Amino acid sequence: MLPSTHPQMPQAEALIVVCVPSGPTGEYVASHCLGAGLVGTYPLFQYKIASGSINISLLVQSSESMADSVLEAADAMLLILDGKLGLDAQSIEIWSAAADLSLPRHIGAINVATGRADFDELIAIATRVLEPDLMVRYLPIDSEDDDSIVGQYDLLTADIHDCSSGAPVIRHGDPEHVSLTADRRDDLFEELAHAGLADAFLDTHRQGLPVSIPSLVSAWSNEHIVSITTVDHQVGAHILDEWFGHLTPRWVPVVTTEDQATSIDLVEECSGVGIGDGIARIWGPISKDSAYEVFEDSVATPIAIQIQSSGCLLASGIHPGATVRAEGSSIAVLVPRF
Repeated sequence: MLPSTHPQMPQAEALIVVCVPSGPTGEYVASHCLGAGLVGTYPLFQYKIASGSINISLLVQSSESMADSVLEAADAMLLILDGKLGLDAQSIEIWSAAADLSLPRHIGAINVATGRADFDELIAIATRVLEPDLMVRYLPIDSEDDDSIVGQYDLLTADIHDCSSGAPVIRHGDPEHVSLTADRRDDLFEELAHAGLADAFLDTHRQGLPVSIPSLVSAWSNEHIVSITTVDHQVGAHILDEWFGHLTPRWVPVVTTEDQATSIDLVEECSGVGIGDGIARIWGPISKDSAYEVFEDSVATPIAIQIQSSGCLLASGIHPGATVRAEGSSIAVLVPRF
């Protein structure tokens, strides 16, 4: 069941799981890579996207502790690939599981200027181990003063995204940039033409005729395209923002209320379902003053919320498949049950 597009319906909710290697990397990612649009406390954040078309919750989970039910309940996954730590076995397993679930996926590369592996080496690792059809649109731009990343070069449009002052400043690159990256740009055009273009445009490409850049940019918005982007020092935050904005929520549960089955997005109160131990997806209006309970096996138990976003909450006493609702409510989640 898809979310309603009626203007009076609640705004669509998407939950994105951020898979990080074991260790302190999760906090690094939160503060140094995604901080520009975050509101909340690690490991759960509300992410504000520029378009405002969808509410995004980011749930940061370590690769060694992520439950299968959390991944199954997500709308997309961002995998963090660390140039210092490399790729651990758990991350490989989680990526494979996400691919089996047909989840939209993106790789965020960190420590590409200071790690043992640079961006090109991380691309090679990801292509060999995770995603043979991985696409690369943005190349990191190194600082001339220190070991940091200050911007991105867009192979598709030949634009430079200068992030040295915080917010990205976009300007057209020099002819020298186009010449130096010609081979990589041609590779991207070829891959993108086959992956995302309509039949008419693909026929044009196969005939050796030029395809318009706007058509390729539009094709890039296909959520099934898997890419890798440097996110050190938030230089990739605006790129992730665009990716987030094109995601489609996969889950709108069916619930019972007053003995009638209906979609959860038609219920005018906050409710949801447990997707892991201590984790629940929720829908509907939230209030900091509301008291909540878990309803499981015909028993209602009060819970104290630790962290909450518009689409997710963390609290002890939550188990996969349990209904989470306001105290005294009659709502029960029928499907899906994670």
